Amino acid sequence: MSRFTRSDMIVAALIAAALLFGALGFAGFGDRISNILLFAAWLLTLLTLFALAVRLPLRGRGSRWTVWAANALIVCGALGAVIAANVALYRHDVHFDATREGVNTPPRQLTDIVDQLRSQLSLAYFYNASDPNALAVRDMIGIAARNHPLLAFRAIDLDKEPGLARDIGVHSYNTAVLQAGDRKVLVENVTDAARLGYAALRVLRQRAETICFVTGHGETFRPMPGHYHFSHVETLRGHDTPGADDVLVAEPEQLDRLQLALNEIGFELRPLAMATTSAIPTDCTVIAEIGPRTALAAGEADLLADYLKQGGRLVMLIDPQFPVGGELQNRLLTPLGVSSEPAIVIDPLNHFRTDPDKVAVPYYPPHPITARLALTVFAQARPIRLGQPLMDVRASVLAASSQDSYLRPSSSAGGITVAAGGQAPAEVDRGAQALAIALEGAFPGASPDKHFRLVISGTSKFATNEYFSYVSNGEFSVAIMRWLAEDEASPSLAPRTYSAPEIVLTSTQMRDTFILLVILLPLGTALFGVAMWWRRR
Repeated sequence: MSRFTRSDMIVAALIAAALLFGALGFAGFGDRISNILLFAAWLLTLLTLFALAVRLPLRGRGSRWTVWAANALIVCGALGAVIAANVALYRHDVHFDATREGVNTPPRQLTDIVDQLRSQLSLAYFYNASDPNALAVRDMIGIAARNHPLLAFRAIDLDKEPGLARDIGVHSYNTAVLQAGDRKVLVENVTDAARLGYAALRVLRQRAETICFVTGHGETFRPMPGHYHFSHVETLRGHDTPGADDVLVAEPEQLDRLQLALNEIGFELRPLAMATTSAIPTDCTVIAEIGPRTALAAGEADLLADYLKQGGRLVMLIDPQFPVGGELQNRLLTPLGVSSEPAIVIDPLNHFRTDPDKVAVPYYPPHPITARLALTVFAQARPIRLGQPLMDVRASVLAASSQDSYLRPSSSAGGITVAAGGQAPAEVDRGAQALAIALEGAFPGASPDKHFRLVISGTSKFATNEYFSYVSNGEFSVAIMRWLAEDEASPSLAPRTYSAPEIVLTSTQMRDTFILLVILLPLGTALFGVAMWWRRR
């Protein structure tokens, strides 16, 4: 009776593992996971072949021709296995980056677009061969484009083919030309591969979308200037062209970061003065009323209500200091069962840093706008009330405070009202408060086939330059606009914030970090020193 040796058991285990990983690789876990499993299966297969080859005798038995035939068969089998393994590994390629910073990994803004391509996209990059940043971008695009048949990538040294660049319209180094169908986008000074992800999203857009920002009531929107001023993180030297790790120099209450993010993915932006127009322009895909300071007139409220009745898309980000007024309330909000009061939501449980009026929202009800969000911060937000649900209108709470939150009256200066004696006013209306809501459906009294979309938030600060870069505030702001414009089919990319990198902690995380580093670590060191002294005494 034969006995299994240790080497037999190792070979059997390798064969079983290879078969298991191969079966899992074809089970359909997604391209990346399947490729990793198949990569592991082929690696185990090669190890199995190596283990079997080690067991072969150095000299065969039999005649010379028999030995030659056996050796030739072994060599051919080995070559065939190696070739088949290399073909399989190439077809199921897996990219490993051993650097901690991920310097050899393409940015997610580019890989997310490439992985979700549904139509042909061509990308030509005219680089400067003496620029290390350009060479890095070329390599990143090559890695992202590997094994993606819908992305046709070509890297071109501008100095070697100036005629081709001139025919396409390229006049400077490090210029990328993206084309999808009859649409073409030219991006200059590309030294950051992430910019190509946004450019791809822009060229894949089937139609031009225009967001009209309402003006005339103290809103913070301003038309996009000819250039912005940027400072580099390390040098802090100013320049006008954005690059990797650059910081936007702008007023904190303005919307420059939001405007740049929307423009970068293909939205057109323009102001809309409702006081001088008799109807909302038909080319306005979305109407944005962000941070008004004065009340809307009766005619303006009627314009917005009529716009929604015709199936319009509207976002209203109103601060506690904004006087809602009877016109806006009666003509637009009340028919939808929405109301608000001039108060500030205080959340002692979930707040940002040490400010309880900066409500931190870590969890969200399911909705396309909040599908990919992490933490968002709503600074000095007023509550949004939802009444009885209407039959033809679907209402969703996008973000809400915790059950421990309560309301305090707001001051005209934008803070929390404090009594003359130094005592804060009494807490009122304790419980979870809606901070942002979304409504869609048929406006009451309008045609049932005209479906509107409306987003209302009790603060505009998360969209301003000051708070846009905080955690997921930028993603939330852009997701609102994309949902309103029905731009949900294309991939969702986190917008660039053009801000200095920072570590953001909630109040609970700050408390735990303080206890660990300031109290427990020094105390533990001191106790350990005392114990060592006592032992050696």
